[in-house]
Amino acid sequence: MPSISKTFRNPRGRALIGGILTLIILIPLSFTSLGRVLENFWLDRLYTWKTPEAPPADLLIVGIDEPSFQELGLAWPWPRRLHADLVDRLAAAGARLIVFDVVFAEPTTERDDALLQAAISQAGNVFLSTDLDTVEDRQFSRQILIQPYKPLRQSARALGLSMVTPDPDGVVRHFNLQICGQETLAAAVARIVRPTHPLPPGLFGLIDYAGPSRSLDTVSYYQVLDQVHPLPAGRIRDRIVLVGHMLGASPTPQVRTDTFYTPYYSTTGRITSGVEIHGQIVHTLLSGNWGRELQTTGRIILYGIVILVATYMMARLAPMPGLGFLGGLILLILGSSAALFLLWHYWAPPVLLVGGLAVLFSGNVLVHYLLEARERRWLRQAFGRYLSPSVVQVIVSHPERLQLGGEEVDGTVLFSDLAGFTAISENMAPADVVRLLNVYFSPLTEIILAHQGTLDKFIGDAIMAFWGAPLPLQDHAVKACQAALAMRRAMDSWDSRWQRQGLPKLRTRIGLHSGPLVAGNVGSRERFNYTVLGDTVNLASRLEGVNKAYGTEILISEEVHRRAVGRFLARELDLVRVKGRVEPVTIYELLAETPAAEPEWLNIFAIGRHAYREKDWDKAEKQFLEVLRLKPEDPPAQVFLSRVRAYRILPPPPQWDDVFTLEGK
Repeated sequence: MPSISKTFRNPRGRALIGGILTLIILIPLSFTSLGRVLENFWLDRLYTWKTPEAPPADLLIVGIDEPSFQELGLAWPWPRRLHADLVDRLAAAGARLIVFDVVFAEPTTERDDALLQAAISQAGNVFLSTDLDTVEDRQFSRQILIQPYKPLRQSARALGLSMVTPDPDGVVRHFNLQICGQETLAAAVARIVRPTHPLPPGLFGLIDYAGPSRSLDTVSYYQVLDQVHPLPAGRIRDRIVLVGHMLGASPTPQVRTDTFYTPYYSTTGRITSGVEIHGQIVHTLLSGNWGRELQTTGRIILYGIVILVATYMMARLAPMPGLGFLGGLILLILGSSAALFLLWHYWAPPVLLVGGLAVLFSGNVLVHYLLEARERRWLRQAFGRYLSPSVVQVIVSHPERLQLGGEEVDGTVLFSDLAGFTAISENMAPADVVRLLNVYFSPLTEIILAHQGTLDKFIGDAIMAFWGAPLPLQDHAVKACQAALAMRRAMDSWDSRWQRQGLPKLRTRIGLHSGPLVAGNVGSRERFNYTVLGDTVNLASRLEGVNKAYGTEILISEEVHRRAVGRFLARELDLVRVKGRVEPVTIYELLAETPAAEPEWLNIFAIGRHAYREKDWDKAEKQFLEVLRLKPEDPPAQVFLSRVRAYRILPPPPQWDDVFTLEGK
């Protein structure tokens, strides 16, 4: 394998390693509190850059504030007759809804409770708050739902949880429709106000703040009760009125300040009351303009694409052009994030991505200067090793091919794999596994080379070989099929000998496909591999794995069958859609060199396949049973017999196209 220094000399190597290392750091960091704090810093800036909105016309806040305590001259809790008077006056002025961000949990005096109950019943549009009290001990933790006093609860139009849920950094940016299974106050209001437009269940999003604290139309509690200077009814009519504490500090020990940080705190220095936040959430839900966010999967994909593309570009650029590219990319990312949020209220976190790009650039600059300090040399060695003598001969005859690049050729690719190797190797010592693979690889390698194939590589217990490069072969598909059959014969003949040596019974699976290939040297300038690439390679690999679904040993594609027709005995097996491809492919089982006469069961199987395709389950079952009589334990016949019986119970849909989709390799 090439050394790390050689890998870093190549722009693509630097791109791959730098990008992967950055993503290894970046993705976990995005789930930490530090990562969220960094992203939220930018999000809060965007909130403050929003164009201020006019106060929502359908909302009014009635604040239990310092002026009200001074005017009323009462300590908290206030007598409930005051709340009853407030409800009466708001209802008389035509308030659409009256929402209390106050929990009336305990009974007070019988007279006051009766007055408030009567006022709530009379108004018919009063919402009351519930709360959750958390009890924690060393051995358990539980939450207790605190509800309004029962007579008041029974008179209310609806109940809603008055809790506000700050983000981990203590800033309120998000809303929930439900908390611990309880509907929130804002969700209850939205449900009643817009019954024909239900909100998505489990909705969670960013609050669309109309502005900082006091951006909603607000009056003091005492102003509604003031008989000398009554509040104009037009200020209340047809509006959702929210009543709650608006205290910068508690005037008495019994009053909880109920204030929170919002994204505007860093610029205004003002905290926001809970009742205002409930009003902002109600406004968000009724307008339907809650903020959407780029989810975790999308964020990881974005990181991967941007980081890998950016690091590849920066690895190819000198430091100064790279700095210009980095600056432009950062401006694009930050500008896109800002535009998405300010115009469409969509949050795509950019800060960690920008930081990752800065780290990448710094690393690339460092590597660039380290590499520039050393004189670059041309390839020290053309090839470490070519397993095919024909490849070596071509390179010796044409040294100009000792450079990176490739050419399109027409060829055939073979993949083989040991069936059940993982299970076999689990029960063997490492030295025995190596010995087994050597015994397996050696004869099969000889067969491939003897049939003019090029052995590309060993991948674990798998073999990849190809025909048609570097030397063109007119009959490459035929040569590949001959090699595959010879490999199977070798496995059969060596099986008893291997078992005498204490080795397990081995069985190989082979996949073949013919088509266009890109053949050439792939790697770095100092060490590379002669190989083939393209869709033909991918499909050959997939066909090797498809053997597992049919119990076969050698599968060939329709293209191989077309090129080698008449030279081999093969049966059309199925029309399959392999993983990673949209178009289905017809597969054939390669059976043998063409015999003097075809076996009887082969035609019976073809008749059964035709009946299966036509959904004639009875005829298909009969044919496949006949195949099994003539060729007991034929795996493909067993597979189709199982499908026929399954389809008889649960028929395929009318648009069935006889394509079997394989989920795995």
